[in-house]
Amino acid sequence: MFRRMRKVLIGLLLLGAAGTCYYFLHNPTYRRGLVQTAEEVKEDLGPEKKSVWNGTAVVTDALEGDLLTVKTEQFPKVTVHLAGIDAPVLPADRPAKAQPLAEESRQYLAQLAKDKAVDMAIVGTDIQKRPLVLITLDGSLLNAKMVEAGLAEMFTETATNIPAKPKHAIANAETNARQHHLGIWGLTNYVRPSEYRIRYR
Repeated sequence: MFRRMRKVLIGLLLLGAAGTCYYFLHNPTYRRGLVQTAEEVKEDLGPEKKSVWNGTAVVTDALEGDLLTVKTEQFPKVTVHLAGIDAPVLPADRPAKAQPLAEESRQYLAQLAKDKAVDMAIVGTDIQKRPLVLITLDGSLLNAKMVEAGLAEMFTETATNIPAKPKHAIANAETNARQHHLGIWGLTNYVRPSEYRIRYR
């Protein structure tokens, strides 16, 4: 009888372990977390991804939800583009052609960063030769905060040189914003900014 009970207990434990494994491996959030952790560990073990430039800058203005002007010790005014994200289009010369939530996106970025000293890392340049940057303020990555609020989307075209950890922070922020229908993800006829530029160029 003791042997039979032991077999039943072992069977129940194995069944529970198999059920737990099945649940976690079929849970997209958990699977994504495993893949991201593996990518981050792989990157940590490989050659270090170095930024073109690292330093402190002061944000002087927000032009769009992904464009800022900053000043550094060397340069009094530089326009920089937040790497890995794309915000609704807000043409300076044609405000009537602005996308929905474009002005809200710009205002939110200004609220987060204007007149503040930030840590800035240049990771490349965009097609207009502006620096692509990761900006951190008080330990928070502004690139991810814009996406988290639903006021920008992840943009893989400018995310190539971003290290794994901040890239995953941006991707996870978009997943959360989409799930909660925040900002642009709550619009019924949302058009990606990259497509909008082509249509209204």
